Amino acid sequence: MFDFVIIGGGIIGLLTAKELQKTGASVAIIEKTSPGQQATWAAGGILSPMRPWHYTEAVNSISSLSQSVYQQLSDDLHQCTGIDPEWVLSGMLVLQDSETNQAIQWCKTHKSPYQLLPVKELKKQFPHLKPLEEPALFRPDVATIRPHRLIKALNIFLAQNGVIFYNDQAAQQLLTNNDQVNGIQLGDKKITASEYIVCGGAWSPQLFPANTPKPDISPVKGQMICFPPINIPNPCMVMDGNRYIIPRKDGRIVVGSTREKTGFNAHTTEQAFKELRDFAQQLYPELSSIEPDAHWAGLRPSSPNSTPYICRVNSYSNLSINAGHYRNGIVTAPASAELMVSILLNKANKIDPTPYQIDR
Repeated sequence: MFDFVIIGGGIIGLLTAKELQKTGASVAIIEKTSPGQQATWAAGGILSPMRPWHYTEAVNSISSLSQSVYQQLSDDLHQCTGIDPEWVLSGMLVLQDSETNQAIQWCKTHKSPYQLLPVKELKKQFPHLKPLEEPALFRPDVATIRPHRLIKALNIFLAQNGVIFYNDQAAQQLLTNNDQVNGIQLGDKKITASEYIVCGGAWSPQLFPANTPKPDISPVKGQMICFPPINIPNPCMVMDGNRYIIPRKDGRIVVGSTREKTGFNAHTTEQAFKELRDFAQQLYPELSSIEPDAHWAGLRPSSPNSTPYICRVNSYSNLSINAGHYRNGIVTAPASAELMVSILLNKANKIDPTPYQIDR
């Protein structure tokens, strides 16, 4: 019997496990595929909501707290595992649009550094971009991390520290008795714990027992592509409308992303490939003679106002949820995990848990 069983091995589940194992608790993670192979694997790794002025304070508060710890988290994992998650403070350039004034006001209100760069300065600092005719907003404090490497480092770290993984095993059923969960059925095995935490992303509602109020979480597909390495001077992330470009440390260029309500269909499409490729090649003319060498999709766990559920499930005394982070799973994961564990251990937290309830 474990102290805690986490259902779902994405970034939210893994960092929740990391917080719990620090307390000396015994922790197991149940994952239907391999850890981090769903929405986390498909993510770009931008360590900020792409347009934070669109989001509620509930989202921005856990994003801000997470941003403040990511560099140290990356350094610690690198030191402990030898895997560099590649935290890079590249900054983000937001091209001019109808929201620029709103964005500037948000930056001022939240004391977030910014510069409104004139056209001449843009040409000087970012000569690889297409010719720009209007000033653009530069946010120098936005970092990025490489999700694949982050997941690999976390897997190694957690295994080194005694967390047990049940990979390639779908949780078939939560076994309940009155107001308690008393086990999880995995094939012919029953896994038991004192506490159970659902971190199943878009699949989380399916894991709830029958006749239990379910979180309002649904899948939204996001497709992305990647170009082979090129040499870019002064590389930074660039956002233009709803699309963005992320330069990696090795020179690869990640381009995203679509937003598609297709249920649990995570297949890629030729149309999305062409749209993302054309966007990138127009923004970075140097890419015009290069074809992307990777194309993938993931299912993001959408929730009302993109506000995740981080709370106990009222119907059961030992069931909790940490899910529904939509496009902000990576950036909000450390603070979400910390808040979840403080709730489980009845400890105070910097974040007010009220906005993250199921019955909000």
